[in-house]
Amino acid sequence: MPAAAPESAALSALYGTLLVGGLAGAALIYLVLFNDLSESQLVTFTPLWFFPVVFGLYGFVSQRLLRLLAAGRARTLGEAARTSIDVGGVWALLGMFPFLVLKWRSSLLVSMVAALFWAVLLWLFFAAVFPVL
Repeated sequence: MPAAAPESAALSALYGTLLVGGLAGAALIYLVLFNDLSESQLVTFTPLWFFPVVFGLYGFVSQRLLRLLAAGRARTLGEAARTSIDVGGVWALLGMFPFLVLKWRSSLLVSMVAALFWAVLLWLFFAAVFPVL
């Protein structure tokens, strides 16, 4: 299988910008505006910070895994993810799910799928669990 092509600095900048912007948005909402917002507003604003954080984080992680592939330290994306799980422990498994099943060698595609997966989980949480809390 061919080695993964190095990804552009523009993608790294995009992931960093989204991650920092999402974390800044969460800090603004929960540390500054929290008392001024209703519960429904907080729920409505959650995707505005959550998805940039997820997208940026998965972008960085997938770039790291692709570098492992390019360096020959893993043969597949799943193998690179399993290596990270061995290092990070059981909790790393939660974050590594897309890399265990996807075979794409594009951090952008993996980040999009991961964000979609977490969007579904967030929707399920707000639809099924949150109303009964």
